[in-house]
Amino acid sequence: MILEYTKQEQLLKKYNLKTALSFFIKNKKDALQAANKIGYPVVFKIFSQNCLHRTDIGGVITKIDNSKKAKEAFDKLNSIKGIDGIIVQKQIDGLEFIVGAKQDSVFGPVVMFGAGGVLVELFNDVSFRLAPFNRRVALSMIDELRSKKLLDGFRGGPNIKKEAVADLLVNTSLLASKENFKEIDFNPVIANEKGLFICDVKIIQ
Repeated sequence: MILEYTKQEQLLKKYNLKTALSFFIKNKKDALQAANKIGYPVVFKIFSQNCLHRTDIGGVITKIDNSKKAKEAFDKLNSIKGIDGIIVQKQIDGLEFIVGAKQDSVFGPVVMFGAGGVLVELFNDVSFRLAPFNRRVALSMIDELRSKKLLDGFRGGPNIKKEAVADLLVNTSLLASKENFKEIDFNPVIANEKGLFICDVKIIQ
């Protein structure tokens, strides 16, 4: 089962893991207020402790750029049975990565880092390390990726600070090594000139 939303947020804050600006809401009025506070465009997505893959059931609506679309998105998502609420989140564009961790039965907590989006599916471009680890080890994880050139603004893309990515990996390794969990999934983590933002979180108990 996925850890409840507020407890996930508390853990992320404890380990200095920055998420995209988000609000957890349960009614249409609060959804519209959240969207206005964040500023359009926004993303609406369901949250359920029992749903591991919300995209499979149409539980994510992106690029909502006005209140009319926000109302329609809320009505559609709120009709899905068994949800705990809806997350309203800032729409962020940039380079996608995936960060995860699992409890290995032999080695203990292991952290994974890789290229996100279609790249992770096409090339399985990932690296692994036992947790916890320091920034030097995290930088070596980044250097192992075949897609590491994307961090340097490849073909007009954003220039991403490797040190910031490394710090996120270090903090994830601390979370993975100090807390009780089965699996951690940050997918995607989006990087752009403004920073790194965890845009989707699953911490499985």
